[in-house]
Order: sequence, then structure tokens, then C-alpha cells
Amino acid sequence: MTRRVNVRLAPWVYTAVLLLFWESVVRVLSISVFFLPPPSIIAEAFVDFWGPIYRNSLFTLSTTMIGFGMAVGFGVLLGLAVGWSRSIYAGLYPLMIGFNAIPKVAVVPILVLWFGIGFVPAVLTAFLISFFPIVVNVATGLATIEPELEDVLKGLGASKLEHHA
Repeated sequence: MTRRVNVRLAPWVYTAVLLLFWESVVRVLSISVFFLPPPSIIAEAFVDFWGPIYRNSLFTLSTTMIGFGMAVGFGVLLGLAVGWSRSIYAGLYPLMIGFNAIPKVAVVPILVLWFGIGFVPAVLTAFLISFFPIVVNVATGLATIEPELEDVLKGLGASKLEHHA
């Protein structure tokens, strides 16, 4: 029982110790609030600016969820296509790897130039960050289906589309 309680309390205790250490170091070494604010000042700012923080958090959450939802929808469809056909895989996979190699930090300013600051570039950024891992994982999952499982599905009368779905 005490071991389970210790495990449950550990994250809280470690966090409290970290915050106390941080607060102490900043105060003892007189580090400027500009460079490293202590946790107490950060907590005060959260209280003082709760309204704008809340509104901006909702905006971030909504753009992230919309972008992720789009990535799941398009990523699963493209992943199914890539995993289903070797020719689609051969044609698209190198392109996807190439596009994924472009740092997202480099793409964001281009999106802002094209669409302005706001909702659309935020959604597209969330989409780009999550799209490629989804496609790759779906395609890899389909491409690595065990041959025995495919034989069983064929033996049960499943078409190629059915045993890849």
C-alpha cells in the first residue's frame, strides 16, 4: 500500500522540489526576472492574465484539433493507398519522405505569408506536423502484414481490398 502511495505522490513531490529549487536559485543568485522568472512570478502572471491566456489556449486547442483531425482523415486514406499498392508506394513514399524532411519551422513563415497570421496557418501547421507520421504508420502497418494472415484471409474469400482494410 505505501509503495503505491509513494508512486502516486512521486510526481507531485518531485515537481514541488523542482519548483522550490528553481525559486531558490533565482532569488539567491538574483537572476533577473527578464532572463529567468521564478515560479511565483509566473503563477502571478497566470492569475493576472487568466482571460487572454484562456482565450488563446482555446484558439490553440481548436486549431490543433482541427489540423490533427484533417491529418487523420487524409493520412489514413493516403496511408491505405500507399500500403495497398506497391506502385503507389514506390511513387509517393520518396516524395513524402522528402516533404517530411523539410523543417516545419521553415514552412510556417511561408504559410503566414500566403494566408496571413491566424487560423489557417495554425491549422495547416498542426496538419503538417501530424500528417506524415500517420501516413507512414498506416502504410507500414499494411505493408508488414504477415503473409500467413493474408493467406488465411484469402482462404476465407476476402478480396485484396478487404484484407488490407
